[in-house]
Amino acid sequence: MSRMLHECIERVREVMESYNPYPYIDDSEARHYSLDSVSVVVRENTPEIKWDREVRVAGRVMALRVHGGLSFADLYDEGYRIQLFLSRDVLGVEKYSWFIENIRRGDIVWVKGPLFRTKRGELSIRVVDYRLLAKCMVPLQHVWIGIEDPELRLRKRYMDMVLNFEVYEAIRTRFNLIKEIRLWMYGQGFYETDTPVLQPVYGGAAAKPFTTHVNTFGEEWFLRIAPELYLKRLLVAGFNKVFEIARVFRNEDIDVTHHPEFTIMEAYMAYADYNDMMELAENLLYNLVLKLTGGTAIRYPVDLERVGTCFLKEYDNDVIREYLEYTLWSYSGRKRRVQIGSSSVKEFLKNPVKWLVRKVGEPRLFIEIDLSPPYPRLKLLNLIREHVGIDYDSTSDDEIKRLLEERQIIIKGGYNRDIAFVKLFEHYIEKKLVRPTFVIDYPRGSSPLAKPHRQDPRLVERFELFIAGLEIANGYTEQNNALEQYLAFKEQEERRKLGDEEAQQPDYDFVEALCVGMPPAGGIGFGIDRLVMIFTGLTSIKEAIPFPMIKRAKYSI
Repeated sequence: MSRMLHECIERVREVMESYNPYPYIDDSEARHYSLDSVSVVVRENTPEIKWDREVRVAGRVMALRVHGGLSFADLYDEGYRIQLFLSRDVLGVEKYSWFIENIRRGDIVWVKGPLFRTKRGELSIRVVDYRLLAKCMVPLQHVWIGIEDPELRLRKRYMDMVLNFEVYEAIRTRFNLIKEIRLWMYGQGFYETDTPVLQPVYGGAAAKPFTTHVNTFGEEWFLRIAPELYLKRLLVAGFNKVFEIARVFRNEDIDVTHHPEFTIMEAYMAYADYNDMMELAENLLYNLVLKLTGGTAIRYPVDLERVGTCFLKEYDNDVIREYLEYTLWSYSGRKRRVQIGSSSVKEFLKNPVKWLVRKVGEPRLFIEIDLSPPYPRLKLLNLIREHVGIDYDSTSDDEIKRLLEERQIIIKGGYNRDIAFVKLFEHYIEKKLVRPTFVIDYPRGSSPLAKPHRQDPRLVERFELFIAGLEIANGYTEQNNALEQYLAFKEQEERRKLGDEEAQQPDYDFVEALCVGMPPAGGIGFGIDRLVMIFTGLTSIKEAIPFPMIKRAKYSI
């Protein structure tokens, strides 16, 4: 048993000797339908619009200030704060003293009383009655300190959200983002569905799966790496527009943009192609930015060491000054606005990375990224020719292998020219795509589930969408030719035999489904966690997930 848990249990035993720290809600005044939302009370009680009535609210006490017969407490609920005004004269000596002696930071209470503003204009509740609803048995850090240990923050995520409003707000943005995606997809006529999480054959992506054993069948099954092949079976079945917001699992490393368990939204539309799916992506993102921000742009801390600094030439000095001031303000905890002069802008432009590291500790600059469509569509092979200096038609395999070796890029299962070009793009170019950009028309051997390009059979009709150097979405004109899909699976099977553990496992039942007939279709997959990163300014995918994976804690009983 950990020291914290031991102290908590002993504290519960001690308190229960005096009173019940976890009472039932035994009357209607404290039930959910009788409560006023703190968020609504705070938002609507402006100096112009006042509630002149009694309210009943519940929340967590996060500060208590005692001044003899008067006391003040800060009550938080769903990210909003309101002040409690407690008076011995109003509550009576016994009830007032009980509050002061027993209520501590972290306790969850119900209070009732009329709203008013103090002489300083602070919106407050003059408490005429209160009840303890749940006792916090662990000492909480002060809100302005929070949890300093990074690992403990992720392990005790619930406590991190209690103490850090920005963390709470990021997770709330995640919930709202998923809600808005659903509502928009419903408005476009899509059916939301669910597909098997446990699958006998995993497919739909290049990844290593998690395995499990099904006792009833005596078989090894897999946690899904994508819902794609089952969603396309629904196209075969006659559902023309389907989508799923799915938890998927890939047994891969954890870094700032990858997590073994993550959330994607995949959508498939009959009688469409990758052009339609790019248009869908633009419209969905535009709707999200309007709903979540009220504008058309987001702010994101771009890593200049990673993406480079060439794009800064596109901005005049006034814009750069505004970005620098916003960055300094954000890294200071947003306590006070920062102003800098033209000399600081000039100093920054001499060596942007060095300037940022000295000022904020890392080379990240908050810039504004406009999500208004349309987004540019750039061909992958043209980008490689421009940025890497090699040509798909004329550069020899030996030269490509030399580049791979120089950059220590390993292709599992052996050299493949098509895969090599995609790997070089990932290494050299994708991180530089700051503004929303579609990269289109990938080499055929890199995408076994996509349909060959109608004008160039060496390519497939595939796109990826990048924002701030992050891959946000991936889509195809879907392969619906059963023979071509069968041959692509056979090629993947050969790569697996050569050691590529991430090569797609053949799903021949899916090929049989294609034999029944799947209409021409477009498909897309959005990384929900990375979208949350974009909309919240987070730079680690762990921070965008409510409960990220972390090594289990050790408890001794």
